[in-house]
Amino acid sequence: MKLLLNVLVLSTVGSASAMAFDSQAVCQDIVERRGSIQVQMISSSDGDNCYVSVHNRKAEGLVYRDYLFTADGELMVFNSLGYGDESSTTGAREFFLFPRINPVPTFEWNDETRRLTVTTVNGNKASFDYEDAELVEMTGAEIKRAAAIRPDNRGGVEINKYQGLKLDSGFKLGSAPTAVSGNSSVFTDKNGKTCSVKNYDLFKYTSDGDVRFKFSDTGLRTFLKSRCSSLTF
Repeated sequence: MKLLLNVLVLSTVGSASAMAFDSQAVCQDIVERRGSIQVQMISSSDGDNCYVSVHNRKAEGLVYRDYLFTADGELMVFNSLGYGDESSTTGAREFFLFPRINPVPTFEWNDETRRLTVTTVNGNKASFDYEDAELVEMTGAEIKRAAAIRPDNRGGVEINKYQGLKLDSGFKLGSAPTAVSGNSSVFTDKNGKTCSVKNYDLFKYTSDGDVRFKFSDTGLRTFLKSRCSSLTF
């Protein structure tokens, strides 16, 4: 998945999964702001994916943490580490969560609690604080978040005790970790059992540098039965 800076948010574009989101689903191109949060919903250029990004619009000095939710089940944690070459001042942590039960991620504001809630395609509700645009909690999991934004803490966000199937592709400076086909990503089921799989077995790599998750949920279940049979999906 390619990282780029547009005039609105830092996000990913052009990614699509084998399970494209429902063509009847509403994926509006929209930007809204409250408190420190800027949230954007946007579809990919080919119409095969839908993104909801959460950005701290009041961050100073190009040091901030962004979050991106996609229709193919990804949660990307993007780090901007200050001024300089992108190879050393940007980084990303990528998680993919399963099963996927909703067609697109959605969001809603709550001015009373001063929280933004993003409902993921997995049905989990991720809450963000108006004051710092940071992830506070997510249903179905324990979130551990470091206050500091620095290159040595793997994006600063961990998803623990997820009550489904989690794929953790790790953290990488300068690009998305899934961009390295020879690296491995690690599945963890709700019982804590793990299985490591090479990225080239899970993702398709296009000639223009894009990365696409290969499987629908049904296809992933079949794949895991042969490669990671101890996991619960």
